[in-house]
Amino acid sequence: MSERETILEYTGLLSYDKISEILNQLKSKTKYYKFDLAVYKKLLSASIELLENIYKYHEFFEHKIIENKALIPKFKIETLNSDFFLLASNPILHADVDGLKGRIDNINNLDRQELRMLYKDTITNGQFSNKGGAGLGFIEMAKMSPEKIYYDFATIDNEFSYFSLEIKISKESKKKNL
Repeated sequence: MSERETILEYTGLLSYDKISEILNQLKSKTKYYKFDLAVYKKLLSASIELLENIYKYHEFFEHKIIENKALIPKFKIETLNSDFFLLASNPILHADVDGLKGRIDNINNLDRQELRMLYKDTITNGQFSNKGGAGLGFIEMAKMSPEKIYYDFATIDNEFSYFSLEIKISKESKKKNL
């Protein structure tokens, strides 16, 4: 059995400058590994969504992350055979777990046509969360992946859980995006 190869990895607090740096590293890796342009676009888009989600969420309690190393966000891109795996982890308040779990479960339970309809409804309804998003990020990632979004929540303390997410992007996908 083969092991996954790490293409890119980052652990720590995020800022927009750090996100830009990580995306530039991805661009460099694209040249080194000779990724197909369509695959690079998917990796870039999913990476932006994941990194911005981590940044937008952790900015509300950055000081607690500095105090507790178990809360430090992580981002990684791995490859195995003809697939890429994007992994992101960050702390989340216990109060937000059920809502996030419900959103992802809803997306995971949709077929491709239903996912397409949810995307159209979401971009036209004009509703934004208190963190600035309309919920498109998870929908976008689900559209790019041939599989369901994998996620997990691990309790850290009485206030936080550690949210981990993984999506798969195929290197050789000939299928058109939704």
